[in-house]
Amino acid sequence: MSVSPQYEKVRRILRERRAADPPSDDVTVLRRRLDSAALPPGEDIQVTQTSLGRIPVEELVPNAEEGRALLYAHGGGFVVGSPSTHRKLAGDFARAAAATCFNVDYRLAPEHVLPAPVEDLVAAYDHLLGRYRPEAILMAGDSAGGSLIILTLIHLRESGAELPAGAVIVTPWVDYHCQDRSYTDRADGDPITLVSELSSYHRWFLGEHDADDPTVSPLDADLTGLPPLLIHGGGGDVMCNDAARLAARARAYGVDVTHRQVPEMMHVWHVFAGRVPEATDAMGEVSNFAERRLVSGSSGMATSDSAKT
Repeated sequence: MSVSPQYEKVRRILRERRAADPPSDDVTVLRRRLDSAALPPGEDIQVTQTSLGRIPVEELVPNAEEGRALLYAHGGGFVVGSPSTHRKLAGDFARAAAATCFNVDYRLAPEHVLPAPVEDLVAAYDHLLGRYRPEAILMAGDSAGGSLIILTLIHLRESGAELPAGAVIVTPWVDYHCQDRSYTDRADGDPITLVSELSSYHRWFLGEHDADDPTVSPLDADLTGLPPLLIHGGGGDVMCNDAARLAARARAYGVDVTHRQVPEMMHVWHVFAGRVPEATDAMGEVSNFAERRLVSGSSGMATSDSAKT
């Protein structure tokens, strides 16, 4: 598959940057590197620091907001990243869904192991139900954030909570041991991910859990009853088969899954929407999914009778 000149340029720059940064198992260094790569949101996105109950979030509101909500879990291997590092991506999701995006500042490893970030996302969603009906809420996450969204949905299902209208899972990391052959076959060409660093990550965030523990591993969990999923994978990403395996498992449990694997694309290529055609196209699919799944306007707002206290 041929790629656009814009994509090829971005991929070349990222490969050069990765070659210049030696592998590290120092969490401070890893966090600083991602912080330095953060991109600003579009001019049409209003950004506010706020909270959902006790959980800090960054609220991103596009000009085209239609009374919908999007709960976002940023990526970063459960170890790095924050709402500020993913501000541009979250803003693009907000615009695509015509929704107010709540980018959750969940607790990170190694300071906080699983299920701490899941608990934060559950608490944030529970508070969000006091403002929006579930059919007006979408969840989304990239990389490790995609895994967290699946784990959050499982927790909500088991607790009997009303589930959101759907979820978007972008290039998820669910094979924590990186045992699929994609992690070796694509290691040299992947411009983003170093498999050696992922090995440090999974030691930090799993705590006392095994990597195949169903309480922390979407690939080993019962996915029955989850809402419709849109799952994107990139053919140039070491995690590309994670997306396919997650989609297959969800389908096996009767979940409505739309899965697309795009040849050549890197990890979370969506972040370049508006600058790279392939990324803009991917966000267009997110927009179409949101339009099919979400209600709009006043019908999406929780009433006093349905709001939680």
